[in-house]
Amino acid sequence: MLKGGDILKIAIIDDEKSQADILYSICSAYFNEHRQSVQIDCFSDGIAFLNSFEKNIYKIAFVDIFMEKMNGIVVAEKLREKDQNVIIVFVTTSPDFMMQAFSVHAFHYITKPYKAEQIYKVLDDASSYVSDSEKYIEVICDRQNTLISLKEIVSVESDAHYINIGVVSGISYRTRMTIAEFLDSTENDKRFIPVNRGIVLNADYIKDIEGSVCITGNGGRFPIKIRERAKIEQSIRDYMFQKIREDQRR
Repeated sequence: MLKGGDILKIAIIDDEKSQADILYSICSAYFNEHRQSVQIDCFSDGIAFLNSFEKNIYKIAFVDIFMEKMNGIVVAEKLREKDQNVIIVFVTTSPDFMMQAFSVHAFHYITKPYKAEQIYKVLDDASSYVSDSEKYIEVICDRQNTLISLKEIVSVESDAHYINIGVVSGISYRTRMTIAEFLDSTENDKRFIPVNRGIVLNADYIKDIEGSVCITGNGGRFPIKIRERAKIEQSIRDYMFQKIREDQRR
């Protein structure tokens, strides 16, 4: 079962009200054009924002770097302590702090004055990222319902009447399900490629194929059907090509 997010919530943190109002207007226009529900909250300083922040409420945060009470880099550092997944977009009048900005895994860096097309491009990319991150499957592990993000799944291996779902963090979830049922639950998401009987890998994490072994970015090694190597490689290429085309359309 795919689980989408509720209303998209965005925070704008800027102590210049006129600038915050401009960004608010551009963001509102973007989501009106895309007919997407959104809640945009403005904060005049980082302290007020952090005090009101609850994990996963805001998916995107526009943070001004130059603020009096607490500069944007510090705000972002404290925000990262609360939530590793929120998309941080820095806004500023100068590119001088760009390297510091990306040290907190900023999604983008925008210089003022704002240009609508620039903000639109960032929102295109961010909305796509949020949408992909909010695709989940729901499985039962240890008698509890568990949501697993498709983006985090590296491998799926069958084991008798169960499958083991390996994710980026190294955790493995064991649930009573077949490989076919897993693929059906993802709505046959093209990133998941069967490489052998009872083994499915996420193409985003496939690093290389050496002989009869498929290697993932975390060092995992999975046997493949050597007679189907060409078919597997073609499936990976098709997925990557489709992904590139989708990125170009944004």
